[in-house]
Amino acid sequence: MGGLCILCAAKPDWIILILMNENRLRHVKRPSIVPGQPSHVGRILADDEIKSCTHHSLLCLCYSACVFRLVKWLQREPPPEVILLATGLLVGMARRLREATGAAILCTLQGEDAFLDGLCEPHRTEAWQALAARSEDVDRFVPVSHYYGRVMVTRLGLAPEQVSVVPNGIEAEDLAPAAASADPPVLGYLAHMCPSKGLATLVDAYIALCRRQSCGRLRLHVAGAATRGDRAFIAGLRRRLQGAGCGEDVRFTPNINRAEKVRFLQSLSLFSVPATYGEAFGLYVLEALACGVPVVQPDHGAFPEVLAATGGGVLCPPDDPEALADAVAKTLSDLPSARAAACRAADVVQRDFSARRMADDVAMLCGEVTER
Repeated sequence: MGGLCILCAAKPDWIILILMNENRLRHVKRPSIVPGQPSHVGRILADDEIKSCTHHSLLCLCYSACVFRLVKWLQREPPPEVILLATGLLVGMARRLREATGAAILCTLQGEDAFLDGLCEPHRTEAWQALAARSEDVDRFVPVSHYYGRVMVTRLGLAPEQVSVVPNGIEAEDLAPAAASADPPVLGYLAHMCPSKGLATLVDAYIALCRRQSCGRLRLHVAGAATRGDRAFIAGLRRRLQGAGCGEDVRFTPNINRAEKVRFLQSLSLFSVPATYGEAFGLYVLEALACGVPVVQPDHGAFPEVLAATGGGVLCPPDDPEALADAVAKTLSDLPSARAAACRAADVVQRDFSARRMADDVAMLCGEVTER
């Protein structure tokens, strides 16, 4: 009996070294791949070979090396019946994996469009064309939402029978509503602190709320991943808040761990990550709802689908700070009712959006494709 082999985008450390600095290739102490000879190993590249390699060709070499090593490993193991690729960006290896193992190929779809659309031309168009062509090598695509399934069916020209939606799930055992809501209320954000997640929109909405006498004192707490490249953006938001006289009740807490995340979510009165793009799912919505925190999200992407399935939140027009402020103010005006709805949504998350439910759905799908 075979099984399920999940392949993600991790790279061996020697490949990472190559990608970091191609000038160091001659110092690599492990076997390297020679251009034009993808199966050749056993010597270090010479200086003239290094100089002839463009960054693009190095990436291709590294990718070929990874696939070659992966195939060799799979051929030494008991043959899998199904291989699940963790992202559509890996479909280039699907044909080789199927030929080497005879396994059915499944592929998760989640957020590839944001990455590919961020490429410059002509690489953007070439990448989409390559992905569409290689999609024929996949037995079933598994988008994490019906919204994103429709997006990728259109953009890749997939047949409807080639797509099966399995909604995302989360580890929610340690997530539960707090005993009481914060007073004064706290508006929270938990995601990467970057422009595309709509943090600037939320800050502008918070400034608008601070100017409304009806909202009373409202605090804004922001947490999530923050890299060195995000520092200038975050500093600009701090200056904007200080200039508006709203900085005193705002807190930024970057790069928190799991326990800190749970405490952070349970400390909130309501939650919003007003992403500026069509989010394929938005796990942070499930996490907030699992903690009994009502959410306010933009009316695009997968958010309408997730909130329709769970309750516990409201939608507002996207990329509009005033509209977001209106929705937050309306939620605050009857916070007990909003919190009660979010607590009911917490039960739905635990029942219908758990990691166990997601795993069971994937297992059922694997059984379905192997029976054909």
